[in-house]
Amino acid sequence: MALAALVTGGDYVQAVRRRRELAAEFATAMADLDLALTAAAPGVAPAIDAVGKFATFERPMLTMPFNVTGTPAMSVCCGYSVAGLPLSFQLAGKPFEEATVLRAAHAYEKATPWRSAHPRLDH
Repeated sequence: MALAALVTGGDYVQAVRRRRELAAEFATAMADLDLALTAAAPGVAPAIDAVGKFATFERPMLTMPFNVTGTPAMSVCCGYSVAGLPLSFQLAGKPFEEATVLRAAHAYEKATPWRSAHPRLDH
């Protein structure tokens, strides 16, 4: 909330305009694709006690492009690290194609063992 106090009305209007441009650019990039597969995080999930209160600003947010453009996307577990922490990828679809993203993620989860596995919580 404190950071929002630093955003002026003009900044907000410009951000909304730029968001609209980015959404249009993403829709164009996805024209010949059904889904995009990307990393969901820059590495393994950190242990909960290693997450600082400003963690959002300390690591790249690979979900941000989809959050900003309003594109349907979801992270899907694709295994666990040697330390037992979850690994994931994300699927992103065309605007208003949430069902395609959900069907693909569901198919992946049914075809792999990760949905029934759980991370170790004894750390």
